[in-house]
Amino acid sequence: MVGSTATPDVALESFRRDALVDSRGRTFRELHKQLTPRYAQIWTQIGLAYLAVASTVALALIGDTGTLGRRVLIAVAAAAVIGYTVAFIHLFFHEAAHYNVASERAANDLLANIFIGAIVGQEISRYRPIHFDHHRQLGMTDDPEHTYFDPLNVRFLIESLTGVRSFRVLTSRERALDAAPPRAAEQGADIRSGKTQLIAGAVFNAAVVIGLVLSDHFMTALAWIAGIVIVFPFVTAVRQLMEHRSEEASASTNYHEVAHGATNRLFGSGPLASTLGGAGFNRHLLHHWAPQISCTRLHELEAFLMDTPAAPALRKRQTTYSRTFVALFTR
Repeated sequence: MVGSTATPDVALESFRRDALVDSRGRTFRELHKQLTPRYAQIWTQIGLAYLAVASTVALALIGDTGTLGRRVLIAVAAAAVIGYTVAFIHLFFHEAAHYNVASERAANDLLANIFIGAIVGQEISRYRPIHFDHHRQLGMTDDPEHTYFDPLNVRFLIESLTGVRSFRVLTSRERALDAAPPRAAEQGADIRSGKTQLIAGAVFNAAVVIGLVLSDHFMTALAWIAGIVIVFPFVTAVRQLMEHRSEEASASTNYHEVAHGATNRLFGSGPLASTLGGAGFNRHLLHHWAPQISCTRLHELEAFLMDTPAAPALRKRQTTYSRTFVALFTR
């Protein structure tokens, strides 16, 4: 794989979709009609992720005995797995923003709120206009999803671990919605349902923690809190930055005032890429190029493009999360 993706010689965005044809004579338009979402695959992955969370809690409960050191070690491991897995589940909220978790839009939003958004207190109609603006304004100074504006350094990691960055992201999104109420209303954003979802998330997590405390599993309760409050936002923040920050970006530049420019990557299909970058985020370049295509079909889109003149543009953007982290990290 090629490590550098900052200044590709050929940009995928420069290719006209209706002009791309593979070696079999198949056009992108023909392929696009076939790439309908595979809903069973999406919900199987979400279900398995919830099973992983439940299993982790169960194992933590079993191990929540013995010496304090042993209990702390088990709690730390459980927190890491819980937070990482919740981050994986939350990736499908993005898929729901594009109406790709159910065939009916009303069902799509209801299912997304119940099974994805509720665990972290987020409401899909409040997220959708923010994310759509991210697609329109990627790399521009007014991109509402601008984690990549900041350098990946020790300060970024500390702020992500302590919740400071999560607070900034949430308040920034609320300001963005308040600044553009007509568009938010057109896309179905509902302030009341947003507050209801926030309460639902708080009640769900409080119930888990209180239940664990009342059953004398204090370390497992702490593991759940740490997973949701520390690990989950940390994983999310670092992943978002690696998707869009250019290797040529300067730590001294304020990208709220100077355009950063659009950067996207392909991270492969290994175990790390498929979980840290689940729900198609490991093929984020392709998602931004064709955002209406389900995450369950992006591998087919990639195979098609690799058999067209656009293949060099894809190869130039191929990398890994670990290589990108090392390339972007500054002290």
